[in-house]
Amino acid sequence: MNNRVALHLNGLEGASTSDLIELIREKDQALQAVTEVNWQLTFERDQARREADAYKARCIKFQVDEKRRQKVGGQA
Repeated sequence: MNNRVALHLNGLEGASTSDLIELIREKDQALQAVTEVNWQLTFERDQARREADAYKARCIKFQVDEKRRQKVGGQA
């Protein structure tokens, strides 16, 4: 056991059961909040990637179409 964990456990020594349960509940709520933030960030990241990919595809299509127009315009 590392020193940080041992120090934390020593701090809990003598705590009442209800205090320990409340501590666990608070930590669980904090973990849930972090999990929700992570899910939201993941969703936003994935959405931004999809939008960027769609924009990139439109840009490439535009460039290809422009080259075709230039080629046809040059031959006409």
